[in-house]
Formats: sequence, C-alpha cells, structure tokens
Amino acid sequence: MPVTHILMYRFKEGVPDSRIDEHLAFIEGMRGQFDGRIDLRCGRDVRSDRRQYTHGFVMTFESAETLAAYNKADLHTELVQTFRDDVEDKVVFDSDMVTDD
Repeated sequence: MPVTHILMYRFKEGVPDSRIDEHLAFIEGMRGQFDGRIDLRCGRDVRSDRRQYTHGFVMTFESAETLAAYNKADLHTELVQTFRDDVEDKVVFDSDMVTDD
C-alpha cells in the first residue's frame, strides 16, 4: 500500500529567499534518485494569512518499507543535513491515505 510522507517546514527568520530556493532546488533534484518513490512535490505556502509553516513537501512511496529504506538512505541524510541550519521547526506526517485512483 502506498505511503504519503508529508513535511511542513518553517525556515528561520532571516534565511534569504535565495537560500530557500537552493533547498527547493535540492529537493527537485531528488526526482528519480530513489527507487520506490512514486511522486515528489514541494512548494511555498501561498496564503499570507497563516505563516506558521512556510513550505511543504509531499512524497509518495510504494510502501512503508520503501519509506523506511529512504529514511536510512544517504540521500535522506544529505537532505536533513542541508536543511538543519536553516529550519526553525518542522512537522512530519506519514500516512497510508486512500486516493481516488
């Protein structure tokens, strides 16, 4: 059963947009680099009236086992290390959501 990996981030105040763009480009560059990941999406919050979390990332994996393997992979470690200094807070939610497909 597919598993959806949802992350919401709040970058630290003062992190320049150019640095945030580097983070987004890093994530976009991850496309096709991990077997078992079905989908990858990322972007900024488009509503200015709620600013707790500023960016979201959604990845869909073939299974919980595939997600677990991704979490242990060098690619994931590199992603975490890349974000670490610039992120103030994050929320991670993993779910076996049912889709319309």
